[in-house]
Amino acid sequence: MDLKEQCINLLNDLMDGIEQGDFSKESIPEKYTYAYLYAVFNLLDELKGADRLYEQVFDLAVKCGTAEISRKCARGEKIKIAFLVISAAEWGLEKVYRMLEQDDRVECYIVVSPLVDRDLESRRDTYLQTVGFFEKNGYEVRGGCNEEFNVPVSWQEMGGMPDIVMHSTPWIQSMPVELQIINFPLMTLNYYMAYGIHVSDGGSGLYVKEAVYNNEFVNMMMHIYADSERDVRGYQEYGLLHGKNILYSGYAKMDFFYENRVWSEDEIRKLWQIPDGIKCQDMKRVIIAPHHSISESSLIKYATFQKNVYFLIYLAKKYCNEVSFVFKPHPNLRLRAVEEKVFDSYEAYDAYLEEWNSLPNAKVVQESDYLAYFDTSDGMIMDSSSFLAEYMYVHKPLLFLLREGQEFNPLGKILLEADYTAKGEDYAEIEKFLQEVIINGNDVLSDKRQQIFDAELDYMKRSECSASEYIYKDIVSLF
Repeated sequence: MDLKEQCINLLNDLMDGIEQGDFSKESIPEKYTYAYLYAVFNLLDELKGADRLYEQVFDLAVKCGTAEISRKCARGEKIKIAFLVISAAEWGLEKVYRMLEQDDRVECYIVVSPLVDRDLESRRDTYLQTVGFFEKNGYEVRGGCNEEFNVPVSWQEMGGMPDIVMHSTPWIQSMPVELQIINFPLMTLNYYMAYGIHVSDGGSGLYVKEAVYNNEFVNMMMHIYADSERDVRGYQEYGLLHGKNILYSGYAKMDFFYENRVWSEDEIRKLWQIPDGIKCQDMKRVIIAPHHSISESSLIKYATFQKNVYFLIYLAKKYCNEVSFVFKPHPNLRLRAVEEKVFDSYEAYDAYLEEWNSLPNAKVVQESDYLAYFDTSDGMIMDSSSFLAEYMYVHKPLLFLLREGQEFNPLGKILLEADYTAKGEDYAEIEKFLQEVIINGNDVLSDKRQQIFDAELDYMKRSECSASEYIYKDIVSLF
């Protein structure tokens, strides 16, 4: 049975259920999952009135799910909130989790999903690193996987289906079916804060419309927390629900940079490799963050790593007494670099990382929180699109590496004006940025970055609280 036939069957079943009164009670029967909304969404172009039907079922799901939470609160039961994650590097809800963790009305925990669209080695590597990160930092982690890392512990084994699922990625096809939203009961409420600020587009212009603002996933969310006013307008313009489920909270991950911190030398040395005998203040600190989109067939194309993979190591060696480097690859780079023959094997890629780690002035940071590295750095060299926006919050210079095929949405184009650029294979310009801007401090774009940040990204100017506090208050308002 193909997808269209499956959707038609679900639609017919949905219509029968509506006629039988299944959606006119205070609770929706468990058999009705988000797969029914998925089916209607995929028939929008073929079924007259499908958009209205979708919105009606969505509204009923929100109404019944909200009412069930109120009933549980009245009975003195705790509200179960699961944070569903696939990568520690994408984690941005730490402060929201901590606030909910301290709320006596809430039982919250982390569920790590394996990436089933990866080969076994990549799947295992990412899963174990991500679980390790959350356990090390004191989160409650529930679940586990079989030996193939493709079948997770069931929701029932984790204490039952949660009342609320907090999402940080829309890539549900990367998850096992048990953890995909389309198999959640309609009574489960879903919230979403994206793992990155949207600055990308594809050559056809459809990426923003279809992959970001109007896909099956985002239209199933009770609330989406937008990071900027442009983000809000994107959902309003392109989304099936025309922005009715969008709230402008600001970007919770970036709350970190609104807190004034003074980093001690000991703290910096724990983060960065500083050669013996050299003071921290005498070493500049630079992050190198390559993207994974090496393939010419990628939906979006940003990576230049295939052109400068060894030059970057050369720079680290040449400036061993002047610059400390953190090599921060995208979580998918290991897989893509082997697929695209940049390295012959995972062992060869891992050996490359070990070469970084062997240097007295460099280290590799993978599945880990990177905000402290941002905050203590002096600059960045990268081609990872989401960092184009996130690094604006530290108000430091960035060199964006260019290649043919890169496309940006309007926000991305504006942000790029505030950053230094060089072709990914232009070694002279890359080194010039390191010498002139980072080491010599000749940052001529500083004022322009500040102006663009103020106009586009500074959500704290528009709010009375942090983004994390806004999200927390929104969730517990249901109680």
